[in-house]
Amino acid sequence: MQKILRRVATTERVAAKRSRKLKDTRERREAKAEKQNFGQQRQVIKKELDTAKAVVKEDWRLGPLARKLDIGENDRSYGSINEARYMTSGSRQMSLDQRNARCKWAGGVNRLNLHAGDRVVLLEGPDKGRIGKIGSIDLERATLMVDGLNKTNVRAPPYLRSAEAPANYTLELPMPISSVRLVHPVRDPATGVTKDVIINQIVATEFFRDRVTGKERWTRMVPGLNMSIPWPAKEVKEVKEHAGDTLRINVEQRTFIPTLLRPPMPETVLDELRGKYSRFRTRHEPEYIAAKEAEVQAVKDRAKLMDSIRTPLQELHRHERSEKKKKGKPRLTPEMLEEIGKVIAKNRERTLNAAAISSVEPAETGEAVSPPPAAAVVEPTPENTATPPPSS
Repeated sequence: MQKILRRVATTERVAAKRSRKLKDTRERREAKAEKQNFGQQRQVIKKELDTAKAVVKEDWRLGPLARKLDIGENDRSYGSINEARYMTSGSRQMSLDQRNARCKWAGGVNRLNLHAGDRVVLLEGPDKGRIGKIGSIDLERATLMVDGLNKTNVRAPPYLRSAEAPANYTLELPMPISSVRLVHPVRDPATGVTKDVIINQIVATEFFRDRVTGKERWTRMVPGLNMSIPWPAKEVKEVKEHAGDTLRINVEQRTFIPTLLRPPMPETVLDELRGKYSRFRTRHEPEYIAAKEAEVQAVKDRAKLMDSIRTPLQELHRHERSEKKKKGKPRLTPEMLEEIGKVIAKNRERTLNAAAISSVEPAETGEAVSPPPAAAVVEPTPENTATPPPSS
C-alpha cells in the first residue's frame, strides 16, 4: 500500500504542476490578447476622433456645400459608437496597485465600501454633479455603472435594423470608481436640517467573519465624524409561482430513510460514481488492500527463502557457532593463569637482556654516548631544591 500511496502522491504533484503551467500559459495568452485588443481599440478611437475633427473643419469651411455623412451605414445613427467599441470599453486588465489607486477613497479594492444601490455623485463626464444609484460594480477593473447616467449612443448592427426598430440605443458606460463619491443624508447639529452630503473618504471598521460561510462583514465609517453609514437594503426578488412548481413542504420532507442493515444505495452503483481505476484514488476496498499486502509479504518470504538454503559446510559452521554460544564466555583456570605468568616473565627477561647488551656496545666501540632524553629523571641536589616563596 505504501507504494500505491507514493504513486498517488507523485501523480498529484505532476497534475498540480501541469495545472499550474496551463494556468500560467492561459493567463499569458489572455494578457497578450487583451493587450492587442486594447491597442486596436485605441487605434479605432484615434481614427474616429481624427475623422470627427476633419468633419468639423469641413463643415465650418464649406457650410451648406458640405457633404452629408448620415447616409448608408450611418443612416439614423450618425455620431454614435459601434457595438464593438462599447463592448470593449473599460475592458483592459489592471494590476492590483492600479485598482487600489482607483478605490483608495472607498477603502481599497479588497474591502470596498460601496455596494449596488448606493447613491453616488459623478465628478467627471457630461453628467458631472448629478446623483444616481449604483447598478453594478466590477472589481476586476475597478469600475461601476450608474443607473441612468453616463450614457452613450450605441449603433445597432445592420442585420438587426428594421424600419420600425431604432438605429441606435442609449446605454450606460462604465466609469472608474475614482470618478464618483458617495452621497449620504447627514443631519446638521447646528441647524437640525438633514441634507445630502458628499463623503470623500470611507474606512472599514468592526470586522466580523462568519465561520460557517467564511464571508467577512464590516461597518463603513466616516473618519473624523464617528458616523457609520448603513449598507443599502437588498431588494427582494419577486418569484412567480406556477402550477408545476414543487412546494417547499414537499422539498423538505424526508422520503428515504436508510437503515443500518443495508447500504443507502446499491453496491454496484459505487463503482459508477467514483473513478475505480483513477490514478488519484486513495481509498480502496479491504479485499484489494489485503491482496496488495499479501503480494508484499510474498516478496519478503521469498527473500527469507534464500537464507534457508545452506550447504553442508554452512550447516556445520552454524552448528559450531550455536554450540559455542551455549558454552558461554570461557573462564581461565589457575593452571592457565600460571602458565601465562611464566610466559610473561620469560619474555620480560629476554627484553631486559636485550636492552642491557644495546647499552654496553657503544662504550666498547669508543663511540660518543648520546645525552639523556629531555624527560630523564634528575637527581635532587641542594642547588635545584630551593625553597619556594610562601604564597600570599
